[in-house]
Amino acid sequence: MTAVIRSLADSLRRFGDDRLEALLVARPDLASPLPKGIGPLAARAAGAGSARRALSALTLPELHLVEALAVLPDGASPRELAAAVSSDPATISTAVERLETLAVVWGEDELHLIRPLREGLRTPAGLAAPEAGDPTPQEAERIVEAARGQHDGVLDTLAWGPSTVQGNGHLARQLLEARIVRREEDGTLRLPRSIHLALRKGRVRRIHTALRPGPQGPPLHERIPGSRTAQAVERAFEALRLVGTVRGFDEDPPGVLRRGGIPQRDLNRLAERAGSDLLTYATVLQTAWQVGLIGHDGQEWHPTRDWDAHRERSAESRWAELALGWARGHHLAAVVGTPDSSGTARPLLSDLTRRDGVRTRRGSLLRALRTSPGISATPESLQASLAWAFPLVPASVIAEETAAMLREGEALGLVDAGALTVLGGQLVLALDEDVMQADRRLTEALEVSAPPPVSEVLVDADLTVVIPGRPSEQLMPLLDWTEVVSRGGAVTLRLSASSIRRALGVGGDPELLLDLLREHSRAPLPQAVEYLVRDEQRRHGRVQVSRAATVLQAEAEVLDLLQAAAEATALNLRRLAPTVAVTMSDPGFALQCARRAGLSPQAVGADGRPADAQLSHSLAGGPLAADLVTVDGPELRLPPAEAVARIREAEAGGADLSVTDRLLEAIAQGTSLALGIVDGRGGVVVKQAQPISLEGGRLRAREAGRDEEFTVLVHRVTLG
Repeated sequence: MTAVIRSLADSLRRFGDDRLEALLVARPDLASPLPKGIGPLAARAAGAGSARRALSALTLPELHLVEALAVLPDGASPRELAAAVSSDPATISTAVERLETLAVVWGEDELHLIRPLREGLRTPAGLAAPEAGDPTPQEAERIVEAARGQHDGVLDTLAWGPSTVQGNGHLARQLLEARIVRREEDGTLRLPRSIHLALRKGRVRRIHTALRPGPQGPPLHERIPGSRTAQAVERAFEALRLVGTVRGFDEDPPGVLRRGGIPQRDLNRLAERAGSDLLTYATVLQTAWQVGLIGHDGQEWHPTRDWDAHRERSAESRWAELALGWARGHHLAAVVGTPDSSGTARPLLSDLTRRDGVRTRRGSLLRALRTSPGISATPESLQASLAWAFPLVPASVIAEETAAMLREGEALGLVDAGALTVLGGQLVLALDEDVMQADRRLTEALEVSAPPPVSEVLVDADLTVVIPGRPSEQLMPLLDWTEVVSRGGAVTLRLSASSIRRALGVGGDPELLLDLLREHSRAPLPQAVEYLVRDEQRRHGRVQVSRAATVLQAEAEVLDLLQAAAEATALNLRRLAPTVAVTMSDPGFALQCARRAGLSPQAVGADGRPADAQLSHSLAGGPLAADLVTVDGPELRLPPAEAVARIREAEAGGADLSVTDRLLEAIAQGTSLALGIVDGRGGVVVKQAQPISLEGGRLRAREAGRDEEFTVLVHRVTLG
C-alpha cells in the first residue's frame, strides 16, 4: 500500500535522482548553500522568495494551474483542477507533473499549492482578493441566478473581465442593488470573488492552452537553390570583417563613458568607417565584447590580450566563437540608443544593455524556429510563442526581444527572413552542448557551407580590384586600402586617393600593399595603381597630427624624474620638448601619478594659470578585459548529480543539522518544536511552537494552542 503524502518533504523523498536533479537545475537557488537533507530542501523550496522566483520558470498552462489552485480549496483533486481551467485530467497531467517536479505543488489525489503562492497570489486570473463580507458560494449562485433574466448580456461580459469596473449610471445602481458588485471607498465597483466565480460557473480560466503555439507564416521561398546558404555564409564572413576593424582601435580608439559603454558618436563613426549599418556593427562589436576580445582601461577601448589568440584561429573557428558568444550572451544590441527607465540612452558595451533572462528567451525563440522549418515566421507568431513560454514577461519586452533576435541573428548569418539558416540550425543543436563540442559543430558547419577561399585578384587599369570568390586570409588586408563596390559571388574593390590616405593614416605600409597585389594578381600590375599609391605616399605625413589629453610642463630634470618613476608608467609620457610632455590620460589621473612619484604637481588652466579648483577624475574601469558574464542568475555550483548525492548523504544522517536546517525541516514536516527564544536580558523563554516560514533571517511561527503568529530573529532561537 502506498504511503500517504503528507507534506512537500514527503513528496520530494519519493523523487528519483533524475527528478531531484531536474528540480535543482530549474531552481538553482535551492542549492545555494547546499541543503543538508530533503527536509531543509523542501522548506527552502516553500520559502516566499524562492517560490516567487519559481513562478518565472512556469509556462502559460502551468501558471493557469497555479492560479486555479490558489482559488480552489486546499487539497483539490486533479479532476476539480482540470474543470477549473476548462480542461480534463489527462490534458493537464503533464503540467501538473512538472509543477510537482518544481516543488510548487505536492500531493496525488489531493493537490496542495505551497503556502507562499496560495497566500501571495491575491488576485489570480483577474479575481478579487477574498474578503470576510463576501457571499458564500451558495449565496453567490442564488444572487447570480436572480440577476440573470434582466442582465444576461452584462453578466456574460463581466464574467471574464477584471474584478473592478467603473460606472455611476443606472446600470451600476441596478448591479449594486442586485449585489453583483460592491462599491469601494475609492468609488470603483468590485466584483466579490464568490460572485465572479459564480459568473464563470466555477471556472478560473475560460480556455486551457496546453500546447505551445508554433511559429506561423508563409512558406519559405528560395528563388535560386542554395542562395539562402550563400547569403548566410556571406554574412558570417562579413561579421568577421567587422570584428577585424577592432584592430584600428589602437590608432584611433573610441572613448569610454563615465557610466560605462562607448559614446554614440564614436559608434556612429566606427560603423560608417567600417561601411556597415549601425545595428549590424553594434551586434558584432557587442558580441566581441562579450567573448572578451575588447575592453577598456577607463578612458579608451582597445583589443584585449585574447585578441591575438583569437586572430590566430581559422576564420570558421573565429565565427563559431562569435555565434556562441551571441547566443549565450546577456545583452541586447538592438536596444542601444533607446532610453532606460530613467530616460538615459543605453550605450553599447555597458551593463545598461544587459537584461536578466534574455539568454533563456533568445534560446527559446531559436528552438521554436527549428520546430517549424520551411516557413518564414512572422514576428507576431514568434511573440505569441514566446509569451506562452514566459507568461509573466511584459508584452513590450517580448516584442522587443523578438525583433532583436531576428535582426541580430541576421547580422551573424544565423537567421534570414524569419527562418533559421543552415548555420542557425546547427547553432540550436550547439546550445545543449559543452563549449568544445559546440565550437567544433559550428566550425564544421561553416567549413562545409562556405566555398573554398581564393588567393588571386584581378587588377584593372581603372583601379578596381576583383576577388573572384571568398577572400583568403592573405587578401584580407586589401579591405583596409580599398572601398567595397559590391559583394556577392565575387568582391569588387576600388582603390582611391581617399582610401589610400585612410590606410596610410592608420600606419599602413604602401610597399606591402604593392607587394601583395603583385604576388596575387593574375596579370602584371597596371601602372595607374602604382602611380596612385606612390603619389599618396609622397603627400602623406607633411603635417603630423596626434591626440593628447593632458600636457605636462616642468623643468627638464623634473620631467626626467617623473618619466623614470614606476608610479608614472601608466601615463605613457611622450616628450615633445625637454620641458613639455603629453599623455593620453586625463589631468586628474596625471596629478595622482605625479603625487605618487613624490612630486607636488599643480593643475593649471588652458592659459597656464592655476585652476580655480583641484581637478579630480578617478580612473574608471580596470585592466583591458571585457565584463563577460556567463550566467542568467544563480547557477548550480556543483554538477546536479553531485549535489543530489550530497543531499542524499545528509538525509541518511551523514551530517549534523544546524538550527536553521532543523527549523527548515520542521517547516517542511509541519511539526512543532520547543523553541528557546533569547530575550533582551539574556534569558531564554521556551515556547512550543510550529515554525511556518524562514525568510531573510526571520522565523515566523505559531505558538501551540493559539491562532496568532509571532516573528523572531533566527539568531535569537535555540533548540534543545
